[in-house]
Amino acid sequence: MKNIIYPNYEKSTLNIMATLLNYYDVASSYQSLSVIKEVLDKEYKNVVLLVFDGMGVDALEKNLKSTDFLNRHLKEELTAVAPSTTTAAMTAYYSGKSPFEHGWLGWSLYFKEYGRCIDTFLNTDSYTGEKLELPHAGYTLMGYTHVLDRVEEATNHHIKAYMIEPNYINYQGKNTKIGVESAQQLVDEVAKLVSTAEQKFVFGYWTDPDKTMHESGCYSAKTKEKMTEINELLMNLSQQMKDTLLIISADHGLIDVEPTTYLNDYPELTACFLMPPFIEGRLMSFFIREDLRETFSTQFNKTFGDDFILLTRQQALEMNLFGYHTPHPKTLDFIGDFIACATGHKVLGYLPAVKKEKFNFTATHAGLTREEMVVPLILVESK
Repeated sequence: MKNIIYPNYEKSTLNIMATLLNYYDVASSYQSLSVIKEVLDKEYKNVVLLVFDGMGVDALEKNLKSTDFLNRHLKEELTAVAPSTTTAAMTAYYSGKSPFEHGWLGWSLYFKEYGRCIDTFLNTDSYTGEKLELPHAGYTLMGYTHVLDRVEEATNHHIKAYMIEPNYINYQGKNTKIGVESAQQLVDEVAKLVSTAEQKFVFGYWTDPDKTMHESGCYSAKTKEKMTEINELLMNLSQQMKDTLLIISADHGLIDVEPTTYLNDYPELTACFLMPPFIEGRLMSFFIREDLRETFSTQFNKTFGDDFILLTRQQALEMNLFGYHTPHPKTLDFIGDFIACATGHKVLGYLPAVKKEKFNFTATHAGLTREEMVVPLILVESK
């Protein structure tokens, strides 16, 4: 039987942020993690949350020694949100809400208001690559209040909040953003901030090891080198900290995958489509002709049943796959008649007439395997 990991919204990355929001007297509809709450009760002057893209538990186990710094400070294993992808997961961190509530379900979403599939972070046409000279679809239709703004407001600006992330990211908060170009710069900026007298909450994000794994695979020499670098940087940072709680986690993990399987090669499936499928190659939303839904389900399971679980819209909603509470109106636009969730090593793609270029990652994410879904909760105390 396959080791399928569904998101646990009582013990997920979303609960890390819920714990921090509750600590700063900001309302959250998700429960706190007791392992963090107990440490926060010591009232550290500085609380630092660092999220490393793609640094799942599997990456720690396979690329570092059990005695290395990060593995020694691993306190619990958590799940990612679903889909286990940066767009959904980082927006959950940024907003303190589940993908069900914030709407940013994945890399490419079909916006009926624009009549096209759009890469949500980049605001580009998913198929032509055209930069849209239109209001940003995601931020216009699915805007949210950044958690750092909520913390400063709730604490009447007694707690100073800082965001540290790559320069190119379009920060949506009102508080101080510090742009960086490397993981080294990230930890250097954290070290500077925690050395000052003010009480603060620092939230940092970096793009590796995800970027390296996409290119070279989960267990390549380049990935091991990158993981070793991150481990050493964070170990050195911990030695510089005083009166600081350092929380380290990830948005998701990755899994090595096969070259993309293009649905265009399966006319018995594409004949059922009402529109191109979208979201991600390992969690795909299908809108299907009503008279062909049974045909689609039968053919899809026959063809891809060993590598994907096919859920109906109702099943996905009933099992709270994307989270709880009140859905963002756009979320319900994005959930098709069927949701295909990867459980093997395949990635699905679709090429409409306007796009002929094929694309492959060596490793990727968004599925329901342990490699993608299980992330670390690492705590380092420096009182």
